[in-house]
This record gives sequence, C-alpha cells and structure tokens, in this order.
Amino acid sequence: MSQLERTEIAVIGAGAVGISCALWLRRSGYDVRVLERDGVASGATFGNASTLALHGCTPIARPEIWGNLPQLLFSSDSPFAINWSRLPQLSPWLLRFLGQCNKKRFLENSEILAHLLRDTYTGYAPLLEESSTAQALIHRRGCLYSYSKASNIRAAQGDIKLREKLGISQQILSESDVADLEPAMYGHTKGGILFTDSSHLEDPQEFIEALSTPLRLEGRIHIVDVTSIKSSSQGLTISYKDGRKLLADRVVLASGAWSTALARQAGDRIPLETERGYHIEFDTDNSPISRPTCSVESGFYMTPLRGRLRAAGTVELGSLRDPLNPKRIRYIEQNIRNILGLKSEMARTWLGFRPSLPDSLPVIGPSPSEPRLIYAFGHQHLGLTLAGITGRLVTDCIAGKQPDWLEKCSASRF
Repeated sequence: MSQLERTEIAVIGAGAVGISCALWLRRSGYDVRVLERDGVASGATFGNASTLALHGCTPIARPEIWGNLPQLLFSSDSPFAINWSRLPQLSPWLLRFLGQCNKKRFLENSEILAHLLRDTYTGYAPLLEESSTAQALIHRRGCLYSYSKASNIRAAQGDIKLREKLGISQQILSESDVADLEPAMYGHTKGGILFTDSSHLEDPQEFIEALSTPLRLEGRIHIVDVTSIKSSSQGLTISYKDGRKLLADRVVLASGAWSTALARQAGDRIPLETERGYHIEFDTDNSPISRPTCSVESGFYMTPLRGRLRAAGTVELGSLRDPLNPKRIRYIEQNIRNILGLKSEMARTWLGFRPSLPDSLPVIGPSPSEPRLIYAFGHQHLGLTLAGITGRLVTDCIAGKQPDWLEKCSASRF
C-alpha cells in the first residue's frame, strides 16, 4: 500500500480565488498544493465579464426587488430568469434572498462589499510582482454604466449617493459625454456613470494562468477530482475519485459553485445556489467599444477582449445539471445587436456557474464546525475582482490574524 501523501495546506479549486489563495500562502512560506478537477481558470473565471469591478458594492438583494418582482419573474424581456421546475429546491434560498431585500440589510451588505473592494488592487499587487505578463493584461480605462432611459438615471440616484458615501469613484455623464467616450453608444443612451477606478483584462483565463506560473513551475497544481474531506486528529484527509488520498494540516475550500457539498461533509449547511451566467462572443479586429460597458436595463456587460467582443451577464437561477438555456443566449444577442448594430455571426457561446449566497456576500474564514477548513467561495459576480484580497484574508485567517470585521463574512452568519 502506497504511503499517504501529505501537504501543509491544500487549496481546492484553481479559479481566480483558489489561485490567489495559493499564491498568498506560498508567499507566506506555507507548503501549498492546489487541487483542481478541470484546469486553471476553467470555470466561472473563464467566462466572466473580465472586469475588475471596484464599483460593485450594491448587492442584488435590494428593497426595490419587491416592487419589480412581477416584471423580473414573468417578463420575456427581463435580465432575470428562473427554471420553474427547480422552484421546490430553490425556495429556501429565495426566501433567504427576499429576507435580505430591505433597506437595513442592503446598506449593511453594501458596506461590507465596499470594504472588500477597497483592497482589490492591493490584494493583487504582490502577486503581480512575479508576473509582468499578467500586469500587461490589465487596462485601466474604467467601466461605463449606460442608461437607455432618463427615468432610470433618476431612479439610480440612491445608488449613486450610496457609492459616493462609500468612497466609490464615479463620474456622472450626460448623453453626449457617454457618446464621446464610446461613440458606438450614440442613440442608445440618455446618460451614464463612469467608474474611473475599475478596469478590465484582455483575457481573464490568461490573466489567472499567468499569475499561477510559479505554482505550475513548482509542481504545486494537481489535476484531481476531490470527492470528500474527513477530519481526524492527524489533519484533514482529502479523497480523490481515483482512490488516492492526501493528508493536509489545513484545507482552503475555493471551488465556487461546487463548494457546498464538501462544506456539508464538515457539518456546515451553507445556503449557496447556482446563478447560471452566460456569455456570447463576436470575433473582431477592432472592437466597437474600448472599455467594459454595462447596458444597465439589459443587465449585461460588453467587454473588449483580445480579438473579440464579449457580452456577459444576466441572472438565471437553476441547477448545475440543467442544460444551456437558448432563450438566455437569444436575449443577450438581440440586445447587443440592437445596441451596437453588430452584423457578424456569433463566434462562441458559454454557460458557467456563479456561486451565489442570499446576501451577495462571500464566505471567507474558518468553518464553524472544523476550524482547520477555511472557506473562500460565494463571490457571485465579484470572484475575479475580489480574488486577490480574498487570498490575503485567507492567509491572515490561517496565521490567526484575521480582522474582526471579517466575521461578517463567516459561514456562521447562516
């Protein structure tokens, strides 16, 4: 019988968050091993809007949901969709979500997100020191919100004031200002907001792959399918699908939408659901836009990547097992063609799975049931943005130096 392999810390998941956690732990001198089923940045990191969204402090769970619920649930032109056959399974999550849709919780959750977002760049900075390739992929041109109706700009004043209070950098733009920045938006905007501190990446998968180079060169990334985690006095035993096992002193669980099953084995029932995200891409030598541009009413981002334009977003609640919903693809395609006048054929479509919690906050910190297990998942739309700071906070947790405010992101809140 082969000897049981050992490591000081195992990180489960090689998306943006998992890789950042592993890099921070490596910098702090820990023996770390990354365990990934498919490949580096192959899940939600691969298909996101490729934006470091420092402005993303307002949670989806908000008081206005109550008044907009019929439109959101039943309109064919809604950026939100739900697989009604999954309603019995989704109901507990939806009830918790609606419980967050009040002014008090909205403001509290916004403050926590803003606290995390302030360290987006400082969280990545030490990791970028080892990768000039990753640094070159960041373009700091800001992110643009464009409104097609003046009434929606007026309705957004509460969010604008809240972001101002929370220190989010933003510039209010007129219709002509938006068109000056992005001429392709002429005739499709009544005004907007430029978030000057936000940025985008030429390719999110390439960015994380470049960051992960030290881990790869040192043989720290292992392609395995983790099936269980069991506690003992010796440590945490991780079992693989092929029958092999790994003993770790500590485990960081950063496997996104697939994290809940392993967390449940530790005794924690975390109400995470799958928010299914879509994107479509058009190949282009010259993108019609130069920065991430969100068509606010349509609920998706248009982002210029290298050699292609990506439209990513909308919200669909369903299962990891449900097939791609062609209605979501058609929704994005029809809207982006209407806005930008694109005539070329779609080059690619994609479906991925965002790990979403009812309050829009991630879970970061030790398991309440097993303190040697550290959680780092549930970032919803902000995984790429918050990966760097999450890695730093996870390292602080393992060193016993986590800040007191991080308790608000603990799994114990459920």
